[in-house]
Amino acid sequence: MATREFTREQLDEWDLPGAWADDAPEILHREQVDSKRWASVHELVFRAPDDGKAWRVYYERGLTEHQDDHDPWDYDRTVEADEVERVEVTTTEWRKVAG
Repeated sequence: MATREFTREQLDEWDLPGAWADDAPEILHREQVDSKRWASVHELVFRAPDDGKAWRVYYERGLTEHQDDHDPWDYDRTVEADEVERVEVTTTEWRKVAG
């Protein structure tokens, strides 16, 4: 699996994690994947403008007004990303029988 280190400056320049679907870079997927006491954890997949590859990073958002200044990258100098690709997945679920 390919990984890449993005600097905070690169991510800030690309307005990540705040960019929306119509901004550069292209946002491919954004989903809340976990929750902590004071922050929610999000998965973000974007296409990097400099290499055209899809990368996945995780960031945090504060949950109350007291965490408005919460750093999304947990104060790290660099952010590690995994190169990802889109894969179709079939799932099975159980539903109530109509009766």
